[in-house]
Amino acid sequence: LGTEIWVPQMDMDGKVLVYNASTYALMNTITVGMMPAELTFSSDGTKAYVANGDDDTVTIINVATKAVITTVAVGNNPVGAWTGSNGQMFVDNEDGQSISVINVATNVVDQTIALGFMPGIAAHNGTKNELWVTDPMNAKVHYYTWDAGMSMWMDAGVINAGDGAHAVAFTTDGNTAYVTNQSAKSV
Repeated sequence: LGTEIWVPQMDMDGKVLVYNASTYALMNTITVGMMPAELTFSSDGTKAYVANGDDDTVTIINVATKAVITTVAVGNNPVGAWTGSNGQMFVDNEDGQSISVINVATNVVDQTIALGFMPGIAAHNGTKNELWVTDPMNAKVHYYTWDAGMSMWMDAGVINAGDGAHAVAFTTDGNTAYVTNQSAKSV
């Protein structure tokens, strides 16, 4: 509701600091894993996800109580847990060259997608039920579709992008994707 600011402290003794957005007063300090990088929230805003790069874990926090729910093992060097509108969080494990798919309801990793490249960001296109993963080193975007019969994400193709392909955003209808190409300085 815009009343709090959540800030991960990227340090060996990882912490998340929660501030009052109006007064900037420190309200809570939450202990998480080592070297937390990105902090994101579930689509319903009830849980916060902190990628702990040096622990190869993601700490899940109850937003209302500020209590740690659990810490989940993921791949090597997670950088962020990206929100899906489908009840999943998509963790990009840079050194592990994989995506860990966390089920928001159960707090369990349902699938690890082996990529064969270092991911930039994972973006869920809810309208098309596709998962797009940027491949910044090869100027590509790989996309995956949900196979309901196998209950897993399956490789569906690759799209050429620009050097340093990184963030992805979709239009509301899901028909157009915008990819930021950091090294090419383009979209």
